[in-house]
Amino acid sequence: MAATFKERYLAPREFYQKVAGIALPLAAQQLLNQGAGFVDTIMVSHVGGVGAVAVASQLSNLLGGTAFGINAGINIYSAQFYGARDWKSLKRCFGFQLLMNLINFLVFFLAAQLFGQHILHFYSSGDTAIMGPAGAYLGIVCWSYLFSSIIMAYTFMYRAIHKTKIPMYIGIGINLINVVLNFLLIFGHLGLPRMGVAGAALATVIANGCGAAAHIAYAAVTKQPFLGSFRELTDWGTAFLPPIIRRMLPLIANEALFSFGSTMYVKAYSLLGGSALEVYKIGDTVGTFFHIAVLGMNNAVGLLVGEQLGKKDLDCARRTVRYLFPMACVLAVLMASLIALFAAPLVSLFGLTNPAVTAASVTMVRLFAIRIAFRLFNVIFMSTLRAGGDSLFLLFLDCGLLWLVGVPLAFAGVTVFGIQTIGGLFALIQIEQLVRMCIGFVRYRQGKWCRNLTGETRKQA
Repeated sequence: MAATFKERYLAPREFYQKVAGIALPLAAQQLLNQGAGFVDTIMVSHVGGVGAVAVASQLSNLLGGTAFGINAGINIYSAQFYGARDWKSLKRCFGFQLLMNLINFLVFFLAAQLFGQHILHFYSSGDTAIMGPAGAYLGIVCWSYLFSSIIMAYTFMYRAIHKTKIPMYIGIGINLINVVLNFLLIFGHLGLPRMGVAGAALATVIANGCGAAAHIAYAAVTKQPFLGSFRELTDWGTAFLPPIIRRMLPLIANEALFSFGSTMYVKAYSLLGGSALEVYKIGDTVGTFFHIAVLGMNNAVGLLVGEQLGKKDLDCARRTVRYLFPMACVLAVLMASLIALFAAPLVSLFGLTNPAVTAASVTMVRLFAIRIAFRLFNVIFMSTLRAGGDSLFLLFLDCGLLWLVGVPLAFAGVTVFGIQTIGGLFALIQIEQLVRMCIGFVRYRQGKWCRNLTGETRKQA
């Protein structure tokens, strides 16, 4: 039995080195992002704007979710074209990627400009103390949507070609600029005006603008293989885009509906009172700091499995997924231990004066251990299905269960079960993750994801 387990689930050392080479730079980049967000939230907490930023950030979260669906859908093919060393098709993918990200930016920018107050009213439940600063933040930060969309396109393409250190280094610069400008603009140092939460928004715009410029310049100077002339980037023909769009649309729908569903949790939390939004933002900021393990695992699975499917090595793709299960177990224990150890000290850094809010925030952070443990396994299943183009079932697994299980539980927890604490409500919602893990495992075992897709785009008319 021991020999069988070792053969099936323990990989050679080279495999773990390859996983680390892909996952660690991405995890480090996310760690920097979360670290910068952590510092930003601490600064905002000292000017009383945590709840306002939590509400105003929901539109950014929706844009990010939709952008993830766009880029992940195209990266199904980008990763496989990279595995097949088909550089011509890789350029076409990047051209389409840029176009779709710019369209996505325009949609959410117009939503912020035209319907911003209605959106803020919905998520704050009309709390007037939150609406004012949230409106000031959203009116500025929506200009950063253009730059973040460009950054997303480049970042995902670098992931597809296994050059994850490049966006990591650029991400370091973005976060450093953001933190420094937040300090200067929120509090009004070095002769600059004291802008409060509006200063945090302006810092985000400037930092993301610098990041987008850095991506464009670096890729051009180093002649990255996905760059080409306008003709090369848009030479899609009549058969190239339809299969990509067919697999991308369910992912866009999934991520858009999933992101919207996630924002509905914020709406449910707001029903518990204004302080609940503050607890949510602080707990989420600290708890998500530990979510880097999930994101690293997510990207490693998608890229490694996608590369093997592109090479038509289906047995190796199956082995790759099996090897990742023990890693998920180890990471779950490690993250839970770190959360238990550091939750209280990290929450104490925020400018909280209410002991009840402080205690609730610590509880919220510690409950993230449950969420992270489930997500470490769920991302294996979901990234595997995504790499193999099983997009429709992924739509049900990810988004469908959120709306069928998670969101109803959130509102039932408040209106039916009478839960009065945000920690209790958050714990109830994690039932959704357990259901997803069970169904995802069954679909993974069916093996319908294990297929090569590169031939679908080559039947040019």
